[in-house]
Amino acid sequence: MTELFVKGGPLMYPLLLSSIIAFAFALERTIFFFLAGRRPGSAITIHDLLEKGETERALELAAATPGPVAAILEAGLRHAGAPKEQLGEVINLKGSAELKRLNQNLHVIELVGRIAPLLGLLGTVLGLVDAFREISSSTGGIDPSMLAGGIWEALITTVAGMTIAIPAMVAHHFLEHRVQSFAWQMKHYGTEALKHLGGGR
Repeated sequence: MTELFVKGGPLMYPLLLSSIIAFAFALERTIFFFLAGRRPGSAITIHDLLEKGETERALELAAATPGPVAAILEAGLRHAGAPKEQLGEVINLKGSAELKRLNQNLHVIELVGRIAPLLGLLGTVLGLVDAFREISSSTGGIDPSMLAGGIWEALITTVAGMTIAIPAMVAHHFLEHRVQSFAWQMKHYGTEALKHLGGGR
């Protein structure tokens, strides 16, 4: 494996760095989403308490529950009785802040997924240039084994780039889907909270 890495050329180093970055951010987001969704039934319980008019108990539960859905419900509960327009603005602002937190670092994973194949292709092209340059400067006849050896070494970076890009794009897809799920829940429960907590105009 080390030998292949060395034969891949200097662009193997940025590819290695990009793979580490993508893995680290994907792991961080996975843990973040896991912690944020640990108590999925709490939002339903808070909603039920709101329907019963038990706002104090709902606020206590929302404050003790992790995750973006509970955060916007807590923000709404802390402004219970405010005019609906004002309360809606509070919930929307909190929702936007939570959505920004959810999307944090996802663009880096996507960037790695897009740029890794290009880096790999660049490494391959540069490797082929070197291989053909050596052949053209050779005083003897063209050795097919030399040409084949130069080509397969040049292709190492393309393989490395695709190996990094595919898992990165798959991870980005599933993490983005998780964000969309949280966004739907925030919108749903935020709208329901507005019905029960909003005062007059």
